[in-house]
Amino acid sequence: MEESIAALHSSMLVEPSAEMRYQKNEELLRLLEETLTMKNSFNYKFDSLKTISILTSPDKKVRIFTWYVLDKDNNCDCFGFLQAYSEQQNRYLLYPLIDKSKKILNPAIQPLSHSSWFGAIYSQILETKTSAHTYYTLLGWNGGDQFTQYKVIDVLSLNARGLPTFGATIFRKYSKTKYYRIIFEYAKGARLYMYYGKEYYAKRSEKKNKKTNRYTYDTIPMDMIIFNELIPLDESLAKVPQYYVPESSLNSAFIEKDGFWEFKKGVIGKNKTTMPTPPANKEKNKPRIFYRPEQ
Repeated sequence: MEESIAALHSSMLVEPSAEMRYQKNEELLRLLEETLTMKNSFNYKFDSLKTISILTSPDKKVRIFTWYVLDKDNNCDCFGFLQAYSEQQNRYLLYPLIDKSKKILNPAIQPLSHSSWFGAIYSQILETKTSAHTYYTLLGWNGGDQFTQYKVIDVLSLNARGLPTFGATIFRKYSKTKYYRIIFEYAKGARLYMYYGKEYYAKRSEKKNKKTNRYTYDTIPMDMIIFNELIPLDESLAKVPQYYVPESSLNSAFIEKDGFWEFKKGVIGKNKTTMPTPPANKEKNKPRIFYRPEQ
C-alpha cells in the first residue's frame, strides 16, 4: 500500500492537468485513509513516502500528514490526516483535515476544528506544556493564491476523547489581540524564513565595564521560533498583503516559557538559505524531506 501511495503522489506532482491532479488526489485520500485506519498503523514509518510531510509529536500522541494540490490557477488547496490518541478509548483515532482557509473570516483570532482547518504543509511539530494542558505547536506554509502565500504558527491540542482543536491563546507579549495562531501573509515571490532552532539573544549583564561604567551584554543561546518581520514595499501599500516582503534580518522570535510562547525582538538569527529540518527527537529519528515549490 505504501508504494502505491508514494507512486500516486509523485505522479500528482508532475501531472499537468489540474482536473487529473484532483482526481488522483481523491484516490490518494482513499488509500491513505484505508491505510491509517489499520491496526497499529501509527507505528508504521512510511519510509518510502518522501513527498508528503509526516510529523510525529515527541510524546507519540499525535501524527499528522499534510500535502497540497494546485488548481488550474495555481491556487493552493491543502489536505491532510491527523492520528490522535484518545485517553478514553485507549487507541488512536483518525481525523481528515478539511482546508477552509479561503473561507474562514479572521482565522487568526478563533479556535478551529479538523473539519474547518486553516490548511498548511507542516515542517516542524513542537510539544509544550502549561500547568493545565499539552500543546503541539505546528510550523507550516500555505501556498495561498496567485498573489500571496502564508507562513503559519498553529497550535493543536487534544481533549481526553482525542478530539483535536486547532488554535490556542498561548502567545504572549506579541499583541493586545488574543491570537489563536500566528499567520503571516506576504508576496507570492518572496521568501520568509521561519523555523525552530537554537539562536541567540542579548541579555544585559549584572556587571559594568570598568572603563566605560556601562553594563555589558551577554549573548545567550536559546531554542526559539525565529522569523523575519514583514514590511510593505511602500508605506502607501501598508494594507495590501501582496506587497509585503520579509526584512533581510532575522531578529524576531517566540521563546517558550512555562508552556507559552513569549514574543521577543532583537534576537540574533542567521539567515537560512534552505528549508530547515526538524530537530532530532530523543529516538534520533532521521528528519523527513518533502516536496514544496520554490518560493
